Amino acid sequence: MRPLLFAFLAALMLTLTGCFEVIEEITLNDDGSGQVTMTVNISRSKTKLNSIMLMDSINNYKVPSKADITENMSKMIAEIKSIRGVSNVSHQMDFDDFIFSVSCDFRNVDVLNDVITHFATERDQKKVSMKKQFTYDANRKVFTRSYDVNLSKEINRVNQKDREVLEGATVTSIYRFESPIVSAKNSDSKIAGNKKAVMLKVAVTDMISNKKNMKNTITLN
Repeated sequence: MRPLLFAFLAALMLTLTGCFEVIEEITLNDDGSGQVTMTVNISRSKTKLNSIMLMDSINNYKVPSKADITENMSKMIAEIKSIRGVSNVSHQMDFDDFIFSVSCDFRNVDVLNDVITHFATERDQKKVSMKKQFTYDANRKVFTRSYDVNLSKEINRVNQKDREVLEGATVTSIYRFESPIVSAKNSDSKIAGNKKAVMLKVAVTDMISNKKNMKNTITLN
């Protein structure tokens, strides 16, 4: 998510209470290579969004045009393509259902971490890059998703009315593997019947209150 989608969500913040989902999908091969897709889904508010997109501003927020969003997406795609070890970069922008996604293949998990920094805001990129969000021990076959963001601190900078957008909003991670899953440390994880995938869905409000987070350690067979 970078300026494109953060700016888009910020402009709609006061009118779209809880109507968005962030989805993080990763397919990991045994050798540490894989594919990642990041998606922001705001389709539940598409009727209201179509009306808002006709406006110049709303509640003191500038409403970005389709051209603005397309330009920002193009910049982000160009930056991701420039990362060594990245291939098959693609993206989708659905202005009918308001679903935006970016996908690419990565050579190893270090490259995946470089890619993930491009989905942070420009202000947070340095902080995200300093702490690896993902690690993979190929010998022990352990995949780890870190989470060190203090959302409660970040949200304190936002006024109470603007915070209402987060009610009902969710973040979902879906990780798929070549080898069967032995265990997933996060107690809210749901392991697929074939033991090759795990899903974790967390409410943003629970992340803000530090009740739950996206941190997970997945051990493979």
